[in-house]
Amino acid sequence: MTRNDLILIAVLVILSLTPLAVTSHAKTIAVVKVDGSVVREINLSSDETFTVEAVNGFNVVEVRGGKISVVAADCPEKVCVRRGAINQSGEVIACVPHKLLIEIAGD
Repeated sequence: MTRNDLILIAVLVILSLTPLAVTSHAKTIAVVKVDGSVVREINLSSDETFTVEAVNGFNVVEVRGGKISVVAADCPEKVCVRRGAINQSGEVIACVPHKLLIEIAGD
């Protein structure tokens, strides 16, 4: 191996690790809407629990470990609670009776 071969290998290794460094610093944001209006935008790197009030009920939303979920609601079927936690871009949690929509967006 020549010196130029070692330089080429080093450059290729650095370039192959660049996407990993870029994605590890990206923020994942959840957008919480009620009846089509944005109520909150939350960075999923935080840990918090809050209540979203709707005209006909409430949903308790929890952000923990880089994921967001509805942990309690007073809607009849509780589909939003059973949906579980989400964290991937494009995933959604919906509570139709309360007109709640939580969507994961990129940074």
